[in-house]
Amino acid sequence: ELDTLEKKYPEFDSPMSPTHRVGGKPLEHFEKVRHEIRQWSFDNVFSLEELQEWEDRNKTFLNKADIKETPTYIAELKIDGLKIILTYIDGILIRAATRGDGEIGEDITENVKTIRSIPLILPEKVSITVIGEAWMKKKDLERINKERIKNELPPYANTRNLAAGTLRQLDPKIVATRNLQIYAYDLETLRDVVKYRTQQEELETLHRFGFLVNQSYKHCVSLKEIEKFYNSWVSKRNDQNYGIDGVVVKINERKLWDALGYTAKSPRAGIAYKFPAEVVTTKLLSITMQVGRTGAVTPVAELSPVLVAGSNVKRATLHNIDEINRLDVRVNDTVMLRKAGDVIPEIFDVVKELRPKNTKTFKMPENCPECGSVLMRENIGKDISAALYCKNKDCPAKHLENLIHFASKKGFYIEELGDKTIETFHDLGLITDQASIFKLKKEDIEGLEGFGEKSAENIISSIEKSRTVPLYRFLYSLGIRHVGEQTAKDIATHFSAKGGPASGWEGLRSATKEQLISIEGVGDKVAQSLAEYFKDKNTLSQLEDLLQEVKIENAEKKSGGKFTGMTFVITGTLPSMLRDEAKAYIEERGGKVSGSVSSKTSYLLAGEEAGSKLKDAQKLGVKIIDESALKNFS
Repeated sequence: ELDTLEKKYPEFDSPMSPTHRVGGKPLEHFEKVRHEIRQWSFDNVFSLEELQEWEDRNKTFLNKADIKETPTYIAELKIDGLKIILTYIDGILIRAATRGDGEIGEDITENVKTIRSIPLILPEKVSITVIGEAWMKKKDLERINKERIKNELPPYANTRNLAAGTLRQLDPKIVATRNLQIYAYDLETLRDVVKYRTQQEELETLHRFGFLVNQSYKHCVSLKEIEKFYNSWVSKRNDQNYGIDGVVVKINERKLWDALGYTAKSPRAGIAYKFPAEVVTTKLLSITMQVGRTGAVTPVAELSPVLVAGSNVKRATLHNIDEINRLDVRVNDTVMLRKAGDVIPEIFDVVKELRPKNTKTFKMPENCPECGSVLMRENIGKDISAALYCKNKDCPAKHLENLIHFASKKGFYIEELGDKTIETFHDLGLITDQASIFKLKKEDIEGLEGFGEKSAENIISSIEKSRTVPLYRFLYSLGIRHVGEQTAKDIATHFSAKGGPASGWEGLRSATKEQLISIEGVGDKVAQSLAEYFKDKNTLSQLEDLLQEVKIENAEKKSGGKFTGMTFVITGTLPSMLRDEAKAYIEERGGKVSGSVSSKTSYLLAGEEAGSKLKDAQKLGVKIIDESALKNFS
């Protein structure tokens, strides 16, 4: 009735109306969006000793920057949910997104609008990014699982999975029925001058703006107080109506937070102090071998299924023969299992009192279980590897793992081509190498067991959308040994900044080992691995086939590349540009932006309230410019 009235009398419609909480038609897919501010994840510690080491590192860093102020801390509960980023412009919610890879997430605005605790309009016309954790009540998990079991659907394993599954529903009306919650815990100003001096002030502001803020946080002046807070929650974590997997410790003073800056992956001023992992016992039924894409042969424990930290576990890695010998683990043993970091199942002990008679010590196979090649250890400097490797380039298991890696989220991200589907298509001979993925046709798939017309269309559509990728993802997708995601980004940035024939992919594939080592973030191992990869004739032939099917975005720089070959560091608040905008401005013109000042830094771009980076630049004699000089650079 309200919806009808608002359409008839639009002058009385309001952005706060309940009709704006739930959208119309279900979405076909989630759009990718770039975050206004990069989203980081915290490093983890698991003991007071590790927490002390974190504090010591920070104090050393601050002392070097000649900052004498002693930090205090805010200890907050680490809710076991899903990170959500909310963007408000002039006080109005314009977008909600998942974290994704920290730079690009998925637009879930219509789903988040259904959450009653999220204000659509703020009481002040501020432009901010609000960070929160989406979570579900345990009683709602029970309610929804009962409905799913009744409808012969698999139940959700835990509240976190339910929260994630809910936010990825394409129909907001389904989300509206599930009672999703979001605790807000951080905010960043976008285009406003307002600066919040402390983390506690940010939490109080979020509460004042109408967000749901978990009030079980504590201002602590020492690690001793943090440990007391932590221990008080270890014993009552399971009594709450939401999942908690630790305590997040943040330096309270924002100016110290800004001075400490970031590592490649995490802010230095915050850390996740994880709770002890849940421990269960189960029986080890057998030990099988798994061949990875690098040829490493890993022993895997096949277990009697057991519930641990909210998920059903049937398998756990045993790493290598040295670890098996250290544990003295044998088939039919009763083993103690936990999830390392609450993520990866790990056997950490054996209940030897329950060991059956006549069990035998396990021995690693001498040959690859897939292709029969002799397994070998590798030389690592003066040592040899603990792992055994299959050196056969044509090993089918290595080949399959490489294809799975190629299509993965951090590679080409062919969303509808999951591990099991690739394995099925590989076994049927439909996928033989990377290029063959892009040669698949609808008629190849439709009619196969488990694949109808719609699923075939979805797979082909997903493949077509993935034909164009940035250079760094293309490089990462190839599965070259020692080339991880960050290294691929460093290399791609270096070659994208060059001009002429030495730029982009062509420049990379023809680079010498010496040229590769000169790239910041590339060591001898990476350079050697790349050089060997591009010398292999079979590899080059496969690459030529692949490049007939896909397009690499070399991210060639615009506006003449006037910053080509220059490295910038940004500090402080700029008059009219966000830090991410300044970074994009520099990179689009051929420059590179680094997180810390060094002798290789060309310019420090400094705004108001510039921190320790300004002092570092002055000590090293690095040229310092402001926003005006950046824009008028010639």
